[in-house]
Amino acid sequence: MEGNSMRKIIEPLSWQSDLADFGKRNNMRPTRLQVLGPTGGVESDFWLEDGLQLAGIDLDTDDEQGTCVEIMLQGPSVSSKDHMTHTVSGVKRLELETADDRDAALEIEDGEGEVTIVYFESGGASGPDGFSCQELPVEVSW
Repeated sequence: MEGNSMRKIIEPLSWQSDLADFGKRNNMRPTRLQVLGPTGGVESDFWLEDGLQLAGIDLDTDDEQGTCVEIMLQGPSVSSKDHMTHTVSGVKRLELETADDRDAALEIEDGEGEVTIVYFESGGASGPDGFSCQELPVEVSW
């Protein structure tokens, strides 16, 4: 079943308020966090996590790093030790994808062209919002 999908670039002047609203709308939704390198090739595409819940998202400005977005994630249990914060520095673009009037993904691009994507999942391969996450071939070298 194909959902009605839309993409919207968020204007920089509304980043603070739009991210605050985004955080409230999607609080504790299960996520997948992906990072795509500036080349867009398989060698620079990797998943940071799968299944942690969105606990918060903030916009900060720093003299050295420029505009930063902090994505705070946590496990399903309050007592869980599963949590992480991912920071994107030098933010140049925010783009929101919606499907059937629900947030499906948020893309955050930094000044070097690296894109962090917060996907929302429903626990299955395809969520009720029509958005599906598929496994992609990933090669990571450390």
